[in-house]
Amino acid sequence: MALVQRLHSIRLNTLPIRFLSEQAKLREAWNPNPSFDPKVMTHFLDDQNHDLHARMREFLSTDKFFVPEYDIPLADEREIALQRLKQLCDNKFISVHFFSTNPTAVFAAHENASIVDGAMATKMTVQFNLFGGTVLKLGTGRHKEILDGIDSLTNIGCFGLSELGYGNNAVEMETTATYDAETDEFVINTPSVKGQKYWITNGAIHANYMVVFAQLYTGGVNNGIHGVLVRIRDDEGNTMPGLTIHDMGIKMGLNGIDNAKISFDNVRVPRENLLNKESEVHEGGEYTTKISGNNRARFLKVADQLLSGRICIASMSQGASKACMAIALRYSATRLTAGPTGKSDFPILGYQLQQHALIPLLAKTYIYDIALKGFKLCTQSSPSRTETYTQSHIVRL
Repeated sequence: MALVQRLHSIRLNTLPIRFLSEQAKLREAWNPNPSFDPKVMTHFLDDQNHDLHARMREFLSTDKFFVPEYDIPLADEREIALQRLKQLCDNKFISVHFFSTNPTAVFAAHENASIVDGAMATKMTVQFNLFGGTVLKLGTGRHKEILDGIDSLTNIGCFGLSELGYGNNAVEMETTATYDAETDEFVINTPSVKGQKYWITNGAIHANYMVVFAQLYTGGVNNGIHGVLVRIRDDEGNTMPGLTIHDMGIKMGLNGIDNAKISFDNVRVPRENLLNKESEVHEGGEYTTKISGNNRARFLKVADQLLSGRICIASMSQGASKACMAIALRYSATRLTAGPTGKSDFPILGYQLQQHALIPLLAKTYIYDIALKGFKLCTQSSPSRTETYTQSHIVRL
Protein backbone atom coordinates (compact mmCIF):
# COMPACT_ATOMS: atom_id res chain seq x y z
CA MET A 1 0.00 0.00 0.00
CA ALA A 2 2.84 2.41 0.86
CA LEU A 3 4.38 1.74 -2.56
CA VAL A 4 1.10 2.55 -4.33
CA GLN A 5 0.75 5.79 -2.35
CA ARG A 6 4.29 6.77 -3.31
CA LEU A 7 3.55 6.20 -6.98
CA HIS A 8 0.45 8.40 -6.72
CA SER A 9 2.52 11.22 -5.20
CA ILE A 10 5.12 11.37 -7.99
CA ARG A 11 5.27 14.60 -9.97
CA LEU A 12 4.92 14.02 -13.70
CA ASN A 13 7.22 16.86 -14.87
CA THR A 14 10.72 17.04 -13.44
CA LEU A 15 11.73 20.12 -15.50
CA PRO A 16 10.28 23.63 -15.12
CA ILE A 17 7.63 24.43 -17.73
CA ARG A 18 9.80 27.16 -19.29
CA PHE A 19 12.57 24.64 -20.00
CA LEU A 20 10.11 22.23 -21.61
CA SER A 21 8.80 25.09 -23.74
CA GLU A 22 12.31 26.01 -24.89
CA GLN A 23 12.99 22.41 -25.95
CA ALA A 24 9.72 22.28 -27.89
CA LYS A 25 10.67 25.46 -29.77
CA LEU A 26 14.05 24.00 -30.68
CA ARG A 27 12.42 20.85 -32.05
CA GLU A 28 9.95 22.89 -34.08
CA ALA A 29 12.77 25.03 -35.47
CA TRP A 30 14.56 21.94 -36.72
CA ASN A 31 11.79 21.04 -39.17
CA PRO A 32 8.95 23.58 -39.08
CA ASN A 33 7.37 22.36 -42.33
CA PRO A 34 7.53 18.55 -42.51
CA SER A 35 6.85 16.95 -45.89
CA PHE A 36 4.04 14.84 -44.43
CA ASP A 37 1.22 15.26 -41.93
CA PRO A 38 2.36 13.68 -38.61
CA LYS A 39 -1.24 12.72 -37.82
CA VAL A 40 -1.54 10.82 -41.10
CA MET A 41 1.77 9.05 -40.42
CA THR A 42 0.59 8.10 -36.92
CA HIS A 43 -2.61 6.71 -38.41
CA PHE A 44 -0.57 4.69 -40.92
CA LEU A 45 1.77 3.25 -38.30
CA ASP A 46 -1.01 2.41 -35.86
CA ASP A 47 -2.69 0.55 -38.74
CA GLN A 48 -5.59 -0.75 -36.66
CA ASN A 49 -7.09 -0.14 -33.22
CA HIS A 50 -6.54 3.60 -33.56
CA ASP A 51 -8.71 4.43 -30.56
CA LEU A 52 -6.87 1.93 -28.34
CA HIS A 53 -3.48 3.34 -29.40
CA ALA A 54 -4.60 6.92 -28.72
CA ARG A 55 -6.15 6.13 -25.34
CA MET A 56 -3.14 4.13 -24.17
CA ARG A 57 -0.68 6.82 -25.24
CA GLU A 58 -2.66 9.44 -23.36
CA PHE A 59 -3.02 7.25 -20.28
CA LEU A 60 0.62 6.12 -20.13
CA SER A 61 1.93 9.66 -20.57
CA THR A 62 -0.24 11.21 -17.84
CA ASP A 63 -0.78 8.55 -15.17
CA LYS A 64 1.67 8.85 -12.27
CA PHE A 65 2.01 5.07 -11.98
CA PHE A 66 4.13 5.02 -15.12
CA VAL A 67 6.78 7.57 -14.18
CA PRO A 68 10.12 5.66 -14.17
CA GLU A 69 11.71 4.78 -10.84
CA TYR A 70 15.38 3.90 -10.49
CA ASP A 71 17.65 2.24 -7.91
CA ILE A 72 14.80 0.74 -5.94
CA PRO A 73 14.69 -2.58 -4.04
CA LEU A 74 13.96 -5.73 -6.04
CA ALA A 75 10.69 -6.36 -4.20
CA ASP A 76 9.47 -2.83 -5.03
CA GLU A 77 10.45 -3.17 -8.68
CA ARG A 78 8.41 -6.36 -8.97
CA GLU A 79 5.42 -4.88 -7.17
CA ILE A 80 5.50 -1.79 -9.39
CA ALA A 81 5.43 -3.98 -12.53
CA LEU A 82 2.38 -5.83 -11.18
CA GLN A 83 0.56 -2.66 -10.10
CA ARG A 84 1.18 -1.04 -13.47
CA LEU A 85 -0.24 -4.07 -15.22
CA LYS A 86 -3.26 -3.89 -12.93
CA GLN A 87 -3.79 -0.27 -13.96
CA LEU A 88 -3.96 -1.34 -17.60
CA CYS A 89 -6.34 -4.16 -16.73
CA ASP A 90 -8.61 -1.92 -14.66
CA ASN A 91 -8.82 0.54 -17.56
CA LYS A 92 -9.73 -2.24 -20.03
CA PHE A 93 -6.68 -1.83 -22.27
CA ILE A 94 -6.07 -5.58 -22.41
CA SER A 95 -8.27 -8.67 -22.17
CA VAL A 96 -7.71 -12.34 -22.81
CA HIS A 97 -10.97 -12.29 -24.78
CA PHE A 98 -9.38 -9.97 -27.36
CA PHE A 99 -7.99 -13.17 -28.90
CA SER A 100 -11.56 -14.11 -29.80
CA THR A 101 -12.87 -10.67 -30.74
CA ASN A 102 -9.89 -8.62 -31.98
CA PRO A 103 -6.44 -10.27 -31.84
CA THR A 104 -4.59 -7.22 -33.18
CA ALA A 105 -5.73 -5.26 -30.10
CA VAL A 106 -3.54 -7.60 -28.03
CA PHE A 107 -0.51 -6.63 -30.12
CA ALA A 108 -1.37 -2.92 -29.89
CA ALA A 109 -1.51 -3.15 -26.10
CA HIS A 110 1.88 -4.91 -26.02
CA GLU A 111 3.50 -2.27 -28.22
CA ASN A 112 2.35 0.63 -26.06
CA ALA A 113 3.07 -1.12 -22.75
CA SER A 114 6.68 -1.85 -23.73
CA ILE A 115 7.36 1.86 -24.28
CA VAL A 116 7.12 2.60 -20.57
CA ASP A 117 8.02 -0.66 -18.80
CA GLY A 118 9.45 -3.76 -20.46
CA ALA A 119 9.03 -5.84 -17.30
CA MET A 120 5.34 -4.97 -17.06
CA ALA A 121 4.90 -5.76 -20.77
CA THR A 122 6.58 -9.15 -20.28
CA LYS A 123 4.29 -10.00 -17.37
CA MET A 124 1.41 -8.92 -19.60
CA THR A 125 2.36 -11.26 -22.43
CA VAL A 126 2.67 -14.24 -20.08
CA GLN A 127 -0.60 -13.48 -18.27
CA PHE A 128 -2.74 -12.74 -21.31
CA ASN A 129 -1.08 -14.52 -24.22
CA LEU A 130 0.79 -17.56 -22.94
CA PHE A 131 -1.28 -18.42 -19.87
CA GLY A 132 -4.62 -16.80 -20.65
CA GLY A 133 -4.56 -17.51 -24.37
CA THR A 134 -3.78 -21.18 -23.75
CA VAL A 135 -6.65 -21.56 -21.25
CA LEU A 136 -8.97 -19.75 -23.67
CA LYS A 137 -8.06 -21.83 -26.71
CA LEU A 138 -7.45 -25.24 -25.16
CA GLY A 139 -9.83 -25.10 -22.22
CA THR A 140 -13.56 -25.79 -22.12
CA GLY A 141 -16.50 -24.74 -19.98
CA ARG A 142 -15.10 -26.50 -16.95
CA HIS A 143 -12.20 -24.00 -16.91
CA LYS A 144 -14.41 -20.91 -17.08
CA GLU A 145 -13.79 -19.98 -13.44
CA ILE A 146 -10.06 -19.72 -14.09
CA LEU A 147 -10.60 -17.81 -17.33
CA ASP A 148 -12.91 -15.29 -15.69
CA GLY A 149 -10.21 -14.27 -13.20
CA ILE A 150 -7.50 -13.53 -15.76
CA ASP A 151 -8.52 -10.00 -16.82
CA SER A 152 -8.87 -8.83 -13.21
CA LEU A 153 -5.57 -10.50 -12.15
CA THR A 154 -7.54 -12.48 -9.58
CA ASN A 155 -5.98 -15.51 -11.24
CA ILE A 156 -2.37 -14.76 -12.17
CA GLY A 157 -0.76 -17.48 -14.21
CA CYS A 158 2.46 -18.69 -15.69
CA PHE A 159 3.41 -20.86 -18.64
CA GLY A 160 5.29 -24.04 -17.71
CA LEU A 161 6.90 -25.13 -20.97
CA SER A 162 10.68 -24.60 -20.92
CA GLU A 163 12.78 -26.98 -18.86
CA LEU A 164 16.42 -26.71 -17.86
CA GLY A 165 17.48 -29.45 -20.25
CA TYR A 166 14.94 -28.79 -23.01
CA GLY A 167 14.88 -25.11 -23.88
CA ASN A 168 14.77 -25.52 -27.66
CA ASN A 169 13.59 -29.13 -27.78
CA ALA A 170 10.52 -28.97 -25.58
CA VAL A 171 8.86 -31.91 -27.31
CA GLU A 172 11.33 -34.13 -25.43
CA MET A 173 10.64 -32.60 -22.01
CA GLU A 174 10.76 -34.82 -18.92
CA THR A 175 7.86 -33.59 -16.75
CA THR A 176 5.11 -36.22 -16.58
CA ALA A 177 1.37 -36.16 -15.94
CA THR A 178 0.33 -39.71 -15.14
CA TYR A 179 -3.33 -40.62 -14.82
CA ASP A 180 -4.26 -42.51 -11.64
CA ALA A 181 -7.50 -44.39 -12.34
CA GLU A 182 -8.07 -45.23 -8.68
CA THR A 183 -8.34 -41.59 -7.62
CA ASP A 184 -9.31 -40.06 -11.00
CA GLU A 185 -6.35 -37.67 -10.75
CA PHE A 186 -3.20 -36.71 -12.62
CA VAL A 187 0.11 -37.04 -10.82
CA ILE A 188 2.54 -34.30 -11.93
CA ASN A 189 6.20 -35.13 -11.43
CA THR A 190 9.64 -33.75 -12.22
CA PRO A 191 11.88 -36.81 -12.65
CA SER A 192 15.30 -35.08 -12.76
CA VAL A 193 17.11 -31.77 -12.43
CA LYS A 194 16.91 -31.29 -16.19
CA GLY A 195 13.14 -31.49 -15.98
CA GLN A 196 12.74 -28.37 -13.81
CA LYS A 197 10.52 -25.71 -15.36
CA TYR A 198 12.98 -22.89 -15.93
CA TRP A 199 12.83 -19.08 -16.24
CA ILE A 200 9.11 -19.11 -15.52
CA THR A 201 7.78 -15.54 -15.60
CA ASN A 202 5.38 -14.67 -12.74
CA GLY A 203 6.44 -17.90 -11.01
CA ALA A 204 8.65 -16.56 -8.22
CA ILE A 205 6.12 -14.30 -6.50
CA HIS A 206 2.84 -13.48 -8.18
CA ALA A 207 1.35 -16.51 -9.96
CA ASN A 208 -1.17 -18.79 -8.30
CA TYR A 209 -1.76 -21.01 -11.35
CA MET A 210 0.42 -22.62 -13.97
CA VAL A 211 -0.34 -24.32 -17.24
CA VAL A 212 2.07 -27.24 -16.87
CA PHE A 213 3.11 -28.94 -20.08
CA ALA A 214 3.94 -32.58 -19.48
CA GLN A 215 4.18 -35.97 -21.13
CA LEU A 216 0.68 -37.39 -20.58
CA TYR A 217 0.57 -41.07 -19.57
CA THR A 218 -2.56 -43.24 -19.45
CA GLY A 219 -2.31 -46.98 -18.81
CA GLY A 220 1.44 -46.84 -19.31
CA VAL A 221 1.14 -45.23 -22.78
CA ASN A 222 2.76 -41.87 -23.54
CA ASN A 223 0.18 -39.74 -25.38
CA GLY A 224 2.54 -36.81 -25.92
CA ILE A 225 2.63 -33.34 -24.41
CA HIS A 226 -0.56 -31.82 -23.01
CA GLY A 227 -1.39 -28.83 -20.82
CA VAL A 228 -2.67 -29.32 -17.27
CA LEU A 229 -3.74 -26.55 -14.89
CA VAL A 230 -1.94 -26.75 -11.55
CA ARG A 231 -2.52 -24.53 -8.52
CA ILE A 232 0.94 -23.47 -7.36
CA ARG A 233 -0.02 -21.07 -4.53
CA ASP A 234 -3.00 -20.71 -2.25
CA ASP A 235 -4.96 -17.49 -1.71
CA GLU A 236 -2.43 -16.32 0.91
CA GLY A 237 0.50 -16.80 -1.47
CA ASN A 238 1.84 -19.95 0.16
CA THR A 239 3.46 -22.57 -2.06
CA MET A 240 1.22 -25.60 -2.52
CA PRO A 241 2.38 -28.99 -1.16
CA GLY A 242 4.70 -30.95 -3.42
CA LEU A 243 6.04 -27.92 -5.29
CA THR A 244 9.51 -26.44 -5.00
CA ILE A 245 9.79 -22.86 -6.25
CA HIS A 246 13.16 -21.10 -6.43
CA ASP A 247 13.32 -17.35 -7.04
CA MET A 248 15.91 -16.73 -9.78
CA GLY A 249 16.74 -13.34 -8.30
CA ILE A 250 18.37 -10.27 -9.83
CA LYS A 251 19.12 -10.19 -13.54
CA MET A 252 20.98 -7.76 -15.80
CA GLY A 253 17.68 -6.03 -16.56
CA LEU A 254 13.88 -6.30 -16.40
CA ASN A 255 13.98 -7.05 -12.71
CA GLY A 256 10.30 -6.32 -12.42
CA ILE A 257 9.82 -9.85 -13.79
CA ASP A 258 9.74 -12.51 -11.08
CA ASN A 259 11.36 -15.52 -12.77
CA ALA A 260 11.44 -18.92 -11.10
CA LYS A 261 12.53 -22.51 -11.50
CA ILE A 262 9.81 -24.90 -10.43
CA SER A 263 9.68 -28.64 -9.81
CA PHE A 264 6.90 -31.06 -8.85
CA ASP A 265 7.08 -34.00 -6.48
CA ASN A 266 4.08 -36.19 -7.34
CA VAL A 267 1.60 -33.31 -7.17
CA ARG A 268 -1.98 -34.51 -7.59
CA VAL A 269 -4.62 -32.54 -9.48
CA PRO A 270 -8.16 -33.49 -10.56
CA ARG A 271 -8.61 -35.11 -13.98
CA GLU A 272 -10.72 -32.09 -14.97
CA ASN A 273 -7.63 -29.87 -14.84
CA LEU A 274 -6.56 -31.22 -18.22
CA LEU A 275 -7.12 -28.57 -20.91
CA ASN A 276 -9.40 -30.79 -22.93
CA LYS A 277 -10.68 -28.95 -25.99
CA GLU A 278 -8.59 -31.12 -28.34
CA SER A 279 -7.82 -34.18 -26.22
CA GLU A 280 -9.52 -35.84 -23.29
CA VAL A 281 -8.83 -38.45 -20.64
CA HIS A 282 -12.16 -39.91 -19.61
CA GLU A 283 -12.95 -41.31 -16.20
CA GLY A 284 -11.26 -44.68 -16.01
CA GLY A 285 -8.37 -43.67 -18.28
CA GLU A 286 -9.63 -43.82 -21.88
CA TYR A 287 -7.70 -41.30 -23.99
CA THR A 288 -9.26 -39.64 -27.06
CA THR A 289 -8.00 -36.84 -29.27
CA LYS A 290 -9.14 -34.75 -32.22
CA ILE A 291 -5.55 -34.09 -33.31
CA SER A 292 -4.37 -36.27 -36.17
CA GLY A 293 -0.75 -37.31 -36.41
CA ASN A 294 1.92 -38.26 -33.92
CA ASN A 295 2.94 -36.84 -30.56
CA ARG A 296 4.86 -33.99 -32.20
CA ALA A 297 1.68 -32.86 -33.95
CA ARG A 298 -0.09 -32.79 -30.58
CA PHE A 299 2.73 -30.74 -29.11
CA LEU A 300 2.50 -28.13 -31.87
CA LYS A 301 -1.22 -27.82 -31.23
CA VAL A 302 -1.03 -27.41 -27.45
CA ALA A 303 1.92 -24.98 -27.68
CA ASP A 304 0.13 -22.86 -30.29
CA GLN A 305 0.25 -19.67 -28.22
CA LEU A 306 3.99 -19.49 -28.86
CA LEU A 307 3.13 -18.35 -32.39
CA SER A 308 1.07 -15.34 -31.31
CA GLY A 309 3.63 -14.88 -28.56
CA ARG A 310 6.30 -14.12 -31.13
CA ILE A 311 4.12 -11.40 -32.61
CA CYS A 312 3.55 -10.04 -29.10
CA ILE A 313 7.31 -9.91 -28.52
CA ALA A 314 7.89 -8.33 -31.94
CA SER A 315 5.26 -5.69 -31.09
CA MET A 316 6.99 -5.03 -27.77
CA SER A 317 10.33 -4.69 -29.56
CA GLN A 318 8.82 -2.22 -32.00
CA GLY A 319 7.39 -0.16 -29.15
CA ALA A 320 10.82 -0.01 -27.50
CA SER A 321 12.50 0.81 -30.82
CA LYS A 322 10.07 3.66 -31.52
CA ALA A 323 10.63 5.05 -28.03
CA CYS A 324 14.42 4.89 -28.42
CA MET A 325 14.29 6.61 -31.80
CA ALA A 326 11.97 9.33 -30.51
CA ILE A 327 14.26 10.02 -27.55
CA ALA A 328 17.43 10.06 -29.66
CA LEU A 329 16.00 12.28 -32.41
CA ARG A 330 14.28 14.71 -30.03
CA TYR A 331 17.47 15.03 -28.02
CA SER A 332 19.60 15.51 -31.14
CA ALA A 333 17.28 18.28 -32.35
CA THR A 334 17.57 20.16 -29.03
CA ARG A 335 21.20 19.50 -28.06
CA LEU A 336 23.03 22.60 -29.26
CA THR A 337 26.71 22.73 -30.06
CA ALA A 338 29.14 25.02 -31.83
CA GLY A 339 28.07 25.68 -35.42
CA PRO A 340 29.13 27.90 -38.32
CA THR A 341 28.71 31.06 -36.21
CA GLY A 342 31.03 29.79 -33.52
CA LYS A 343 28.23 29.93 -30.98
CA SER A 344 26.32 27.10 -29.34
CA ASP A 345 23.28 27.51 -31.59
CA PHE A 346 23.53 24.50 -33.90
CA PRO A 347 21.70 21.20 -33.12
CA ILE A 348 23.85 18.09 -33.37
CA LEU A 349 21.22 16.57 -35.66
CA GLY A 350 22.50 18.99 -38.29
CA TYR A 351 25.80 17.11 -38.46
CA GLN A 352 26.04 14.33 -41.04
CA LEU A 353 27.80 12.09 -38.52
CA GLN A 354 24.74 12.18 -36.26
CA GLN A 355 22.38 11.72 -39.18
CA HIS A 356 24.33 8.70 -40.40
CA ALA A 357 24.08 7.20 -36.90
CA LEU A 358 20.32 7.70 -36.51
CA ILE A 359 18.52 7.91 -39.83
CA PRO A 360 19.29 4.31 -40.98
CA LEU A 361 17.93 3.06 -37.63
CA LEU A 362 14.82 5.20 -38.11
CA ALA A 363 14.34 3.72 -41.60
CA LYS A 364 14.69 0.18 -40.22
CA THR A 365 12.09 0.93 -37.55
CA TYR A 366 9.62 1.99 -40.24
CA ILE A 367 10.37 -1.04 -42.43
CA TYR A 368 10.06 -3.49 -39.53
CA ASP A 369 6.76 -1.89 -38.58
CA ILE A 370 5.37 -2.32 -42.09
CA ALA A 371 6.55 -5.94 -42.21
CA LEU A 372 5.02 -6.68 -38.82
CA LYS A 373 1.62 -5.53 -40.08
CA GLY A 374 1.57 -8.49 -42.46
CA PHE A 375 2.27 -10.95 -39.68
CA LYS A 376 -0.47 -9.44 -37.52
CA LEU A 377 -2.95 -9.93 -40.36
CA CYS A 378 -2.21 -13.68 -40.24
CA THR A 379 -4.03 -13.81 -36.91
CA GLN A 380 -7.20 -12.61 -38.66
CA SER A 381 -7.07 -14.31 -42.06
CA SER A 382 -6.60 -17.86 -40.69
CA PRO A 383 -3.85 -19.04 -43.06
CA SER A 384 -2.59 -22.58 -43.01
CA ARG A 385 -0.77 -23.55 -39.87
CA THR A 386 2.39 -24.24 -41.88
CA GLU A 387 2.35 -20.69 -43.22
CA THR A 388 1.79 -19.21 -39.77
CA TYR A 389 4.54 -21.36 -38.28
CA THR A 390 6.98 -20.29 -41.01
CA GLN A 391 6.14 -16.61 -40.59
CA SER A 392 6.48 -16.82 -36.81
CA HIS A 393 10.04 -18.06 -37.30
CA ILE A 394 10.72 -15.07 -39.56
CA VAL A 395 9.48 -12.78 -36.79
CA ARG A 396 11.76 -14.51 -34.30
CA LEU A 397 14.78 -14.10 -36.58
